Amino acid sequence: MTEKIPKIFIQELLERTNLVELIGNYIILKKMGNNYHALCPFHQEKTPSFVINKSKQFFYCFGCNIHGNAIDFLMTYEGYNFLESINFLSSLHSLKIPYKNLNSKETKKYLKINFLHKILKKICKIYQKNLFQIPFNYALQYLKKRGINNNTIKKYSIGYASIQKNQIIKYLTKKNIKKKNCLETGLVSINSYKELYDRFYHRIIFPIRNQYGKINGFGGRTLNINNTAKYINSPESLIFSKKKNIYGLYELYQKIPHPPKLLIVEGYLDVLSLIQHNIPYVVGIMGTTLSKYQVNILFKISSNLIFCYDGDKIGQEAHWKSLLLILPYLYDSRTIKFIILPKFEDPHSIIFKEGEKKFKKRIKNAQSFYTFFFNFFTNKLKLNSIDSKIKLSKLVIPLIKKIPGKMIQIYLRKILGYKIGLLEHTELQNIIYLQKKKNTKKINTPIKITTMRLLISLILQNPILVKKIKNFKKIKKFHIQGISTFVKIVKYLSNSSYINTGQLLEHFRHTQYEKIFKKLLNWNNMISTKKITQTFLDLLNNLYIQESEYQYNLLITKEKNTGLNMSEKYKIFHLNKILSKKNTKKFF
Repeated sequence: MTEKIPKIFIQELLERTNLVELIGNYIILKKMGNNYHALCPFHQEKTPSFVINKSKQFFYCFGCNIHGNAIDFLMTYEGYNFLESINFLSSLHSLKIPYKNLNSKETKKYLKINFLHKILKKICKIYQKNLFQIPFNYALQYLKKRGINNNTIKKYSIGYASIQKNQIIKYLTKKNIKKKNCLETGLVSINSYKELYDRFYHRIIFPIRNQYGKINGFGGRTLNINNTAKYINSPESLIFSKKKNIYGLYELYQKIPHPPKLLIVEGYLDVLSLIQHNIPYVVGIMGTTLSKYQVNILFKISSNLIFCYDGDKIGQEAHWKSLLLILPYLYDSRTIKFIILPKFEDPHSIIFKEGEKKFKKRIKNAQSFYTFFFNFFTNKLKLNSIDSKIKLSKLVIPLIKKIPGKMIQIYLRKILGYKIGLLEHTELQNIIYLQKKKNTKKINTPIKITTMRLLISLILQNPILVKKIKNFKKIKKFHIQGISTFVKIVKYLSNSSYINTGQLLEHFRHTQYEKIFKKLLNWNNMISTKKITQTFLDLLNNLYIQESEYQYNLLITKEKNTGLNMSEKYKIFHLNKILSKKNTKKFF
């Protein structure tokens, strides 16, 4: 896909992107010297090994070796492909991508995504305007009756879809949007007579934003008691999937980018009411069915999740289903807890009944994963016989095995041992196994040190060194392995006004040099910062000497075989003088 977007545009994107700010939106960074450090978001660790070099616009993890520039981070962290990363950064900087091939399938897809986001933003404003118009005051009164104030309404851009079934259709038609495109927005539906009508009508509208504030879809709460569907959402589309979206995500990031804990509830009003009661670390999954995609997003936001679903049977069953889904993602650094509400209550109703103080006490006293896990079984099984204890073991052990956190496994087995009366001394063995596993780190094959590799690594890590190169025309003619690679880098840097490491890496993405450049970029060549420039010049000097030795040996061989002419004899004399002073004379 790279050939369809000009490289100069990609370089401009990287130049505009502050890697520290970008990554800082996802993980907590700590400044240490000239670099920023963090716990790596790509593997489990206790000691920070993830480093961002601001001047080079490059990140590297010394634990798992994942590295790269802003595009690499988005591809690895968000799971974007290359074009999605470019699209994201373009949106971030409000730049239009100058596609070379406007007819390609991928280009059309992302132009469509941009179109959908723009339309939904405009429709959201129509819904917002509706809510505060006098004919629709009953919609606003409904929200007030449910305790939702004006500040919350405005902050979450809540609106109202008219009781008329054609307000949005009229708007889209006026804008000359084709029937097919109207349907793609998810704002309209089609009846058996192939007539379009508004999907949302006579409903309170809740915009569902992604973490960057773009509206992916809407949720609608009916105001008609005879309407069978109490809540409906936008249909599946290029930008909306109920399984991939989380309500309140954008507002959460605006308030607390890195919450120490995260409260997960079912619905829109649950989120809004808790926010109003000074519980800002709350989001909604728009129902009771948690998805794997949502689990990954939630754990990226915080390592400590607290689930609080409705107190009815469906809500409590949803707690257990959520737990089962989370098991394969439960590392030792992560925790999950559960707030069990009274039978006929939900977060919205109980916060207004009890108030902020009592609800926060519920959060503080939330059931731990261990308690909730075993209570689920022991509430159904009376452990008064050997058969019931065997049954408990058969149910619990397969679930424990799904958990990647070894310490969590140990404690669950220990609790199980107490429950069934078999206190085996296996914990110590497990801890020893863990310790061994920690100490058996993969040993990377060291890079063989050569003058050329050192030179390339230095200029990749410090592109500004290109200004120190003189006699480049001579260097291009050298007969040294790897010189063509060095020449390519120097040529590119010489033709650019300013290039950092991240941009340099991007230029050579999808080329034969990408793999070795990534290795050399991360190579610790043991050269101190103060000595980088001088070492670089010394290495260039070594190149000149190597080339002189090559030319000298070539002439000596020729002299033995066929003899030399006068100009060649003069040349060998000159080379001999150079090599005799190679330890003192500086050529660069």
